[in-house]
Amino acid sequence: MFSKLIFLVLVASSSAFVLPFKVLPAVTNITKGGQTLEQSSNFFVANLTVGTPGQLFTVIIDTTTSDLVIPDKSCTTEDNCYHKRKFDQTVSSSYYAYGQNYKFHNNAGTFQGFVGRDTAVIGDRKTDLITIPGVKILQSQTIGLLMNGLEADGVLGLSFTRASQIGGNSPFVQGVMQGDISDTFFSIWLEHFNQTDDLGTHGVIYYGGFDLVHCAPNPSYVALSSSNYYQITVSNFQTAGSASTNTNSKYIQAIVDTTNNHIVAPTSYVSQILDSIGININTVSVYPPIVPCDTKLTLTFTFVSGATATVTERDLVTSFFGTCRLQIVPTTDGQITLGIPFLRGRCTYFDPVMERIGLTPALLQS
Repeated sequence: MFSKLIFLVLVASSSAFVLPFKVLPAVTNITKGGQTLEQSSNFFVANLTVGTPGQLFTVIIDTTTSDLVIPDKSCTTEDNCYHKRKFDQTVSSSYYAYGQNYKFHNNAGTFQGFVGRDTAVIGDRKTDLITIPGVKILQSQTIGLLMNGLEADGVLGLSFTRASQIGGNSPFVQGVMQGDISDTFFSIWLEHFNQTDDLGTHGVIYYGGFDLVHCAPNPSYVALSSSNYYQITVSNFQTAGSASTNTNSKYIQAIVDTTNNHIVAPTSYVSQILDSIGININTVSVYPPIVPCDTKLTLTFTFVSGATATVTERDLVTSFFGTCRLQIVPTTDGQITLGIPFLRGRCTYFDPVMERIGLTPALLQS
């Protein structure tokens, strides 16, 4: 059955960032410390600059990796660098060369290049920029296959130092350690799917503080169960649909992943989900599975801390040329991946220093 998995791109690519420090029109209210996120294919992207003076790049926001990866000027069309911005170290006065060669992997593919160090600046508006000197970067000479045609140049990893594939701090952790970022956590708020006339393709990442515009106060915190990923323990999982309500109280690990367009779960959990809406898993031939467009479904995750989070059909059922699909896919690795459907309609605080995740409802709902 797993050989028949089909992962569809269900949201059209958004327009690329063109000018540095200028926010494209969106339904967000950018506040100090915040930066617009925009959806491109299955990923959410933001912009930053590298070097002095700054060279602009649009990067995938990735909570499963820790490194800043951008195309080097030596990356060619044959290396998937067609229409990508490329870094030129020779015009940066703050660049420091290392030279070691590395391979980097994430959900966009495999990148290969060499390591340097330079100043990175994150943010959209001149009044809200965060400057982080001495960031270790992978200057990629070949980039992932899925980057071809994607409105992004590279990757901004926001996980732990221990998860680095090139042996350095993530830009966020580096900024916290150096005092460039005011607190140990960042938050991500994403619109509900189809929440607005932009089809739910925007959000905000807020660095080093609480986002009081988009997020309710007082997050419920869950301690991480891994030192390498944003991994938390689910103690109870309930599905409530039109056909039945099913509960599974077995402890299971879950990774929060900003680069996955689905909720991924073991086959037994997927079977439980489908059963709750009256579908036998043995009748499903492709994933994400086709479901009635009026499907009603609520997934409730209870974590070991007692915190709970729900995801409903609003962010699970997506339409594509008149066909509706449930953004749930099976895995054989024994754990859950909480992808973009989980992140929508709430604020998730990621704290790689205190090693915890905070959850709070979004204030902007419609």
